Amino acid sequence: MEEKHDVVAPVFRTKKETLDKPKFLPRPVVKMKAGNIQLTIFKGTNPSLAAEIVKAVVRYAH
Repeated sequence: MEEKHDVVAPVFRTKKETLDKPKFLPRPVVKMKAGNIQLTIFKGTNPSLAAEIVKAVVRYAH
């Protein structure tokens, strides 16, 4: 019995980008200033994480 192996070459193709695709533009939702610290929270931020960061900034900014 003879073993036979086929070698398959991978084919890589680049995706064509559409021109209609909107670019990511970060949108600030909240801007806060406490002492000499300025905090900007952007749309899509985890709300509970943002709340914890704001608490820490307000507590330790004084």
